[in-house]
This record gives sequence, C-alpha cells and structure tokens, in this order.
Amino acid sequence: MKSFLQKIQITATTLTSSKKMMLLFFVCSLSSIFNQIIYAQTATASVKEKTFLIGDWIPVDLFVSSTANNKVAFPSLKDSITETIEVANYTPIDTIKKSGQYEYHQLVNLIVFDTGNINLPQFQFLVDNNGKIDTILTSPITVRVAGVKIDTTKDIKDIKAPLKIPYTFKEILPYIIALLILLIIIGIIVWYIKKRKQKQQPIDEKFLLPPHVWALKELEKLHHKKLWQTGAVKNYYSELTDIARTYIELRYKIPAMEKTTDELMDSMHKGMMKQSLKKELNDVLILSDFVKFAKAQPDFVENENAIKVVQDFIDKTKQIEEIKKGNDKNINIINKENTK
Repeated sequence: MKSFLQKIQITATTLTSSKKMMLLFFVCSLSSIFNQIIYAQTATASVKEKTFLIGDWIPVDLFVSSTANNKVAFPSLKDSITETIEVANYTPIDTIKKSGQYEYHQLVNLIVFDTGNINLPQFQFLVDNNGKIDTILTSPITVRVAGVKIDTTKDIKDIKAPLKIPYTFKEILPYIIALLILLIIIGIIVWYIKKRKQKQQPIDEKFLLPPHVWALKELEKLHHKKLWQTGAVKNYYSELTDIARTYIELRYKIPAMEKTTDELMDSMHKGMMKQSLKKELNDVLILSDFVKFAKAQPDFVENENAIKVVQDFIDKTKQIEEIKKGNDKNINIINKENTK
C-alpha cells in the first residue's frame, strides 16, 4: 500500500495544478478508508466526573465499536476487582448497529474503599476476527476519591433514632378490613360449630314430655330391669330416687338433685301436697340413703313397696292441665307380675 502511494506522489509531479488537487483528494480518501480497515475495532472506558466520596458508586461507561462480522466478548466481572475496588452492579450490554458497524455499551458501577488518586482497572475485550482472536484494552482512568470530612472540634453525639411518622388512615385501612374479615370468619366458624353440636345432641325426653308422663315411663323401665331381683339393690334405689327427685324438680321447680333428704323435705311446704304423701316419700328416700351409704339390705317387701310409693306420689301430685285425653295412661306397676 505504501509503494502504491509513493508511485502516485511521483506521478503527481508531472500533473497540472487542477489535476494535482483531484489526485490529493483521492489519496486522502484512500488513506481514510485504509485507516478504517486497520482500526475497525475500538474500545473506551470513561467517567463523567473525576471526584467522588469514599463508598460512592463510580459509573464507568464501556464502549466498543466493531465491524458486523466480528464478535466481541466483554470482560467477565466479579464482585471484587482488587482489595479496594468492588463491582456494585452492571447493566446488560446494549447493542446498536450504525453503517455496518456495531456499537456496544455497558455501564459498570464501581465502589472504591480507599482515598486519594485511584487508578481504575483497564477493561479487556476479546474480538473474534474471522477465527483470529484480538485483544483490546481500554485506557486507564484516574479518579480522585475523598474521605468523609469529620469536624473534630464538636462533641461526639449518639446516633439519632429513626423519626416516628404517624400512620395515615389510608395505611391502616387494609389492616382494619383484614381484621373485620377475620372476625367474621371466626364468628361463622363458632356459629357453625355450635349449630352442629346442637344438632348432634338430641333434646332430653324429660324436657319434651309433661313431668308425670316422663317419670311414669322411667318407673316402668326401672321395673323391667329387675335390678334388686338380681342383687343390684344399690343401683335400684339410686335410679328410683333419681326419678323421684327429677320429677320434683320439673314439677315444683325445686333443685331436688342438689339437696339432702332433710333439705328437700323442708323445701316441700304444706301447700304443695298432702302430708301423708310427703311422709311416705320421705321414708323411701331415707331407706335409699341407708342402702347407698350404709349398705343396708331391705327385704323384697320393702323393695316392691318403694316403687309403689314413688308411683303413687307422682299420680297424686301431677298437674291436671298437663293430662291430655287419650294420651295419659295410668301405668300400674304394682299389679304386674314379677318375673325373673
């Protein structure tokens, strides 16, 4: 190429001035094209400012220009470049195509943990030029890193606590809505559980029937169990007195199950019933207490008479308005034949 330009220069000495000007323009254009071919790849690193504080981010703009046929590999950046220079982050590589050339841009933020004039590292790029690997280095950059100025004339003060900023209603509103929704859900769950328990637990029959009807039915069941006949005397008297006491609670609204025999008799005043009925019932309850607590063993006459007394007490104290025609059957346990 050089010999070719020398020949053109020799030839130019024999030409006229106008032709010399045309030849000079041709030579300059040819030289420009030649330089573009030689310098097809360029790489630069630059910063907009030269002074930073220690710990600041230093944005370094990496720029590479290359022909379309060449592939460019940017440097692989790690967290630390040197002991005092670290990579904070970097942007993806941006590619722009201009007039058959490719321009590559990347912004790398560095942090310097030292002060003074700091030489930033050179960045190395690899270019694949049709199978031939070329290396391009950027020029070194020097920046000034200053430390934080401390006024030593003032006293050392404690670190200030964060300022408390009051919450606004708009900030609290989502929590209020969430709390209301939670309370509604809990309320629905509690209501459902209670409703389910109510369905699962059937109402006791004694609260559905008139007191005397329920009590007479329970006496009939007790008679058919034949407890005292099989030796279960204590269980027999326990169930018999429970029926009598429950009937008194339902009939007279007296807490008979919680009272002793003497307290129960004192609660049943003269206006409630005939004294003869009260005395007979009292005798049965006292006999039951002896059986349960003193292990008394009544004979079969006392056992049969006890259930008759309770039945007679219920028949003669039942409320007239509770009796319905055709539904009230007089359960005569006394005349039934005892079978084993």
